[in-house]
Amino acid sequence: MKKILLILCLLAILTASVVLQAAPKMNVMIYSSMKDSQLSALKEGFSKKYPNIVFDFYTAGTGKVMTKISTEQQAGGISADLIWVGEPTNYVEFKKQGLLLPYASPEAKTIPAAMKDPDNCYCAARLVGLGIVYNTINVKGNDIPKDWDDLLKPRFKGLLTMTDPIFSGTTLYTVAALVQSEKYGWKYLERLKANGIKLVQGSSDAPNKVGAGEYDVCIGVDYIAKDLIRQGSPVGFVYPASGMSLVSSPIAIVKNTKNLEAAKILYDYILSLEGQQILVKANTTPIRFEIKVEDVNLETIIKNALPVNDERLVAEKDEMLKRFDELMKK
Repeated sequence: MKKILLILCLLAILTASVVLQAAPKMNVMIYSSMKDSQLSALKEGFSKKYPNIVFDFYTAGTGKVMTKISTEQQAGGISADLIWVGEPTNYVEFKKQGLLLPYASPEAKTIPAAMKDPDNCYCAARLVGLGIVYNTINVKGNDIPKDWDDLLKPRFKGLLTMTDPIFSGTTLYTVAALVQSEKYGWKYLERLKANGIKLVQGSSDAPNKVGAGEYDVCIGVDYIAKDLIRQGSPVGFVYPASGMSLVSSPIAIVKNTKNLEAAKILYDYILSLEGQQILVKANTTPIRFEIKVEDVNLETIIKNALPVNDERLVAEKDEMLKRFDELMKK
């Protein structure tokens, strides 16, 4: 009897091996503005679960990703199967251009309707918060900023920085949040300029320069600051009391993808509890409310976020960037 069971087990293993070997290899490519470490963590988990799918990615700042997409469009077609950048209004434009394939993922059922396209052309896949990053050696006690207005204090004159929104979609969204706010508006940005704020290119550059002591404070991304804290860098992060900038970074499938089955599988995986848990371990705020994150109440930060009218931002983006450029670089 034991021999029969052993033979059956061996046959099952051999059968499974043959099935795996026979399964056709698929490919999937994603263009993203996420950090290499975050995508690498996702790739590791995805590849273990779907060994027959080769997962590749291209990562750069939103501006560079958009340029790559535009260049490939003009050359005859986008090579990516999925797009995952930080700035939601890019997807409004993608949709208008007919670049996106509608897909109602079963994993998106619990995601708030406000964070999904009504036609299922895209869906938020993570939350990116922008607040205040400070150097914990140089800034202590009552000097630690608690709200946006604290960056205007003489204490920080010439010692603050932010990413140029031309290069970062999340910073662009933050500028829009401030500009559209009745409380802040363009006057706030003018006062930041008067207080000597400097611009850097990459989203990681601003927090890194704060950690290095080149600046005391910056407007920066939460997960980048938390990565630095985990690495032992002397930085702290503050969610502004009057509301943070919150970006619901979406994913979408490119309409003319040649790898539709693999694209849907990856789309589902990113939104799944397993995929979202991987993102949490990479210091990313998940979009699935079922996942509890230490020190972060998803419902609270969404409720308190500075609102952005996406349609207005799409209409005003070029003019806003031009005005910002003229203000900050004169």
